[in-house]
Amino acid sequence: MINYSGSLRYDMHGRKRKVRAKTAPVRASKSDFKPMRLSDAEIARNKEIASHREKYPSAGMGIGSSASADTSWKVEESKNFTVAPAYNKGAYQVIGKSNVKDIGR
Repeated sequence: MINYSGSLRYDMHGRKRKVRAKTAPVRASKSDFKPMRLSDAEIARNKEIASHREKYPSAGMGIGSSASADTSWKVEESKNFTVAPAYNKGAYQVIGKSNVKDIGR
């Protein structure tokens, strides 16, 4: 007999498992709060890092050219084409203005 129901009392071969009592979780004792104290070497290193950042600042998000390239030619060029479904398929195709009369054939 195979146990298909996922019972915890029986193993996968149908044998009853031994009952084991649950043990209470071990709780750690609370220790007092102690603020972190930096060593002299860590304080000196933090000062060194701060002075380096002042000397060599990173480029900010607002610095630089925000002007985008001129894309007005795309609008003019797209006026010469039409997007239409390809016959009875689900895909779309780009058709030139000279072939618009052939859409759906």
